[in-house]
Amino acid sequence: MQTRGILRRLMFTAGCALLLGLSGCGGGGGGGGGGGGVAMLPLPPVGGTPTPPPADTGRSRVVQASVKSEATGATYPLHIYLPSGYDGATAAYPAIYITDGDAIFNQNVTRFQNFTDILEKAGKKAIVIGIGGTARRNTDYLMPGAKPYHDFLTDQLVPYVESNYRANPAKRMLSGLSNGGVFTLIAFFTEGAAGRFTFQYFFSSDPPVKGASAHLDPLESQMYANSSTRDIPVTLLLGYAVANTGGPEITALHDKIAAHNYKGLQLSVKGYPGGHTPMDLPSFQDIVARFID
Repeated sequence: MQTRGILRRLMFTAGCALLLGLSGCGGGGGGGGGGGGVAMLPLPPVGGTPTPPPADTGRSRVVQASVKSEATGATYPLHIYLPSGYDGATAAYPAIYITDGDAIFNQNVTRFQNFTDILEKAGKKAIVIGIGGTARRNTDYLMPGAKPYHDFLTDQLVPYVESNYRANPAKRMLSGLSNGGVFTLIAFFTEGAAGRFTFQYFFSSDPPVKGASAHLDPLESQMYANSSTRDIPVTLLLGYAVANTGGPEITALHDKIAAHNYKGLQLSVKGYPGGHTPMDLPSFQDIVARFID
């Protein structure tokens, strides 16, 4: 498994040489299925016939693709990881959507590569969708641009993935770091306010919530106002870097959400070793251990 991970890293790094890396996160100094009346977001079929898979080799593989967003007008490169044994099986897998998929935050490889390496080392299986376009992170991850970007994910990207790969619609996960973590919270509040969840798991890592409070607070208030007769049957994990300064604000946001006693919400907050970007690695490890079989 370790040898395959090294070989795959070399192949992936070469394939990603032209994609945009990022030397820092930017954006601030801080860092289930439906039930109880909550409807799952309907996903229309996506046109086109997927390319037949290669013969099963028992190895994981990475598919490169791109999707042009009707909502933002941008084209997003994708790297889609399929776990070992995928081609010889019929089972559906959890799907985790990684923002900043082409950003290089740790270990001189992309965020997508770090997650898939951790996944393989743990012997866990999931489909991982690394969403590129990191250069747009200050537009797509923050309001008002987060709204069309969220529309892109829910109306185009998720249907595209589930039309072409065996991604389990009951185990859709969204992960973001820093401003990507802010976007993850915006997605959570937006879907909660509508009572229609595309994602069942939201992993927000070291988001600079203090700087984004002008947008996050009204969204959370709207979700609370709209949730009196609806469950919030999803999981939200708020992570913070113990070596950074954003922990108290992130913990305060957790406490505010917890005080509203949303029915069905699995809410937790946890500090991870390291600074603003290094905390992403132990956070990934915890996500894999707790939420992926």
